[in-house]
Amino acid sequence: MTSISSSWAILIIVLAIIANGVVAAYTWPDAQIDQLESILYQHSGYRQYGLAFGVSPCNNMANALETGRDDSAEWFRTAYHDMATADVLAGIGGIDASIGFETDRPENKGKAFNESVSFFTAFQSARSSMADVIALGALFSVGSCSNGEVIIPFRGGRRDALGSGPTGVPQPEEDLDTHTAAFARQGFNVTEMIGLVACGHTIGGVHGENFPEIVPVVNDMNNQASRQDFDGSFDNFDNSVAKQFVANTTQNPLAFGHNETTRSDFRIFNADGGNLIRRMAESQQFFWDTCTTLLERMLNTVPKDVQLTDVIQPIQIKPNNLFITVNSNGTETVSGEVRIIEDGTTFSNREVLIHLKSRTGEAVPSSPILARTQDGMQVYAFYNNMPNFTFYSFTTTVPTGIGVSSFDVQIKDGDTDTTSTNGGQGFPIQDVLIVQQASTCTRLEFPSTKSNNTLEITVAVRDDMEFDSVRLVVPKPVNMIGTLSLRFEPTAVDLGKVQTLDGTGYSLYKGSFSFLVDAVGPMKTFDLVASGPKGVVQNNFTRWAEFNFC
Repeated sequence: MTSISSSWAILIIVLAIIANGVVAAYTWPDAQIDQLESILYQHSGYRQYGLAFGVSPCNNMANALETGRDDSAEWFRTAYHDMATADVLAGIGGIDASIGFETDRPENKGKAFNESVSFFTAFQSARSSMADVIALGALFSVGSCSNGEVIIPFRGGRRDALGSGPTGVPQPEEDLDTHTAAFARQGFNVTEMIGLVACGHTIGGVHGENFPEIVPVVNDMNNQASRQDFDGSFDNFDNSVAKQFVANTTQNPLAFGHNETTRSDFRIFNADGGNLIRRMAESQQFFWDTCTTLLERMLNTVPKDVQLTDVIQPIQIKPNNLFITVNSNGTETVSGEVRIIEDGTTFSNREVLIHLKSRTGEAVPSSPILARTQDGMQVYAFYNNMPNFTFYSFTTTVPTGIGVSSFDVQIKDGDTDTTSTNGGQGFPIQDVLIVQQASTCTRLEFPSTKSNNTLEITVAVRDDMEFDSVRLVVPKPVNMIGTLSLRFEPTAVDLGKVQTLDGTGYSLYKGSFSFLVDAVGPMKTFDLVASGPKGVVQNNFTRWAEFNFC
């Protein structure tokens, strides 16, 4: 595992922001960005999201169920095949997860697409679409296989299709004119077509079990898929595919295979007289730069009615796991964490102080609170030029009559003393509608082939708000016919008042919610919504995983 944290890497990120123009300052929370940012950057360690595990190292087979396969190539091709039927002039198709409905087509042979989509369901949620996860999978494949030399800027906001799209994935037996037209439909000219194919064929190979007309089937327990690699470094995202083609030493079956009809790479690489492929062969950096540009465009190809976010940068200071417990003695215990990016300048005596504010905006009596870290509360990247983080946890008790509303984060690091105010408004933490962590639990049962998921929830509600309705809203994962991907169907349940907590100003509400689904993995979350004559209050996107099993 590679763990890199350097001020140089962070500088690259900052310069990238400057180079692409002014970006609106981030304010926490952001419903479009926060979940995707965690998946994108929290690779390994404390609070890891783990999607990058599937392609780390590059030749990992966490998803592939037989030898001769690797996740990195299959995840990359899942993204390309999803995008390949796009018609950019018509504004349809692109990365939209329609590939899940299209795996029975001859143009999508093999197990890779269904198995990749199945793996990706573990990272779907109401705020992380399958389409976004497919794009992240390709991004991680390229990042891992290049050890961070190719960092594709990531934007979120893709929407999942509810059915199949048109046909049109380029096939090896098609002629150059057909390929040129297909890539033009996708938005790529001849030169870009050459580059995109070279970038896509620097990892993995052709599987004889799917394409026996191209690659012979072999009886080898170490290569059950009968894979013939595109180049001599199938698990490195480098320019070997170009160098070996130009040197006429390639093993690429789509360039010099025995079947002349399926030599599509040969035809494509020579479409401009061999100019671009020679330049890619001559310079590793030019190869990486070309791929970074083209693959970003590939992943950003979406239907015309989809508006992607700005590039998602690592958040410098990010709250996490904020909870308030109402106690019977008229106090409330406030706990949480802050995740702080590491830029290579951390001192061993760093102090992180939480300046907690009351409902009226004044400092609470116990403020500032020292937030602490320890071994095991670090997050590490799997490859270079990605950030690492450290989590700091805090807890304090305040009178319920004072309550809390927000906090600032002060960091004393060597001679540096900075305070983050989240754009001047503080990091919000509301104490109106608060799930009680210790008395909320989940169950996961398997009465059949489906999983039965249950949430038993207790919520403390402030009495002075005079709510008429307190509801639990669960984005329920729902299976769809024709794909292993899921959709999320918001389902509301009324919570009932069960107890008034005398002397605290709070009452407890309880309820439960259960659902069956043909998957164990999707990220289960819930929202709380309360309404009354004084308005509506919401507490959104709490993960089921934050609670103990019943």
